[in-house]
Amino acid sequence: MDARFQPGTNVLVTAPSLSSEKRTTCHDLLDAGPAGSLDVLRVTYSGRPAELVAEWRERHGSLPGRMGIVVVGDQAGMASDGETDLPESVFVTTANPNDITGLGMRLNNYLSDRESDRQLVACFDSLTELLQFADIQSAFKFLHMFAGQLREVDAVGHFHIDPAAHDRQTLSRLKPLFDDAVDCT
Repeated sequence: MDARFQPGTNVLVTAPSLSSEKRTTCHDLLDAGPAGSLDVLRVTYSGRPAELVAEWRERHGSLPGRMGIVVVGDQAGMASDGETDLPESVFVTTANPNDITGLGMRLNNYLSDRESDRQLVACFDSLTELLQFADIQSAFKFLHMFAGQLREVDAVGHFHIDPAAHDRQTLSRLKPLFDDAVDCT
């Protein structure tokens, strides 16, 4: 993991949505120590829990001590189809993309249940998709709250955004929420 990103840091990752650089940077930022000592939180609008777990295993070997996956979107399709075969250390929940308050509550619940002896790393994939369902003002308030919660628990959080999908004003409005940035464009 990049030494610049100490616990309590939130990072904005700018990369094309389907790029290999995005995926590599994501895993690099999640790799904050031995897998057993990590608590990994993944918020995804398009990933399937079984695929995220398989991807983690392929990249890191063993699973983290705890992994939470919040699937934002089609709850019926994404939270089923073999997801019941996930290990006990993987917690999956769903959120309606049109209910930013409900998403915030699920994230707050996960953070409240964490064990403080594990390093929390979080991935929010993606701000581009969040902004398809929420206006910039609502998204900003939500992200300000969530980034603050991550700082409070000394997490290393990163948030993906596809810069080609947004105007400069939107990107400029969001950048102050983050402590640092990684540009993969």
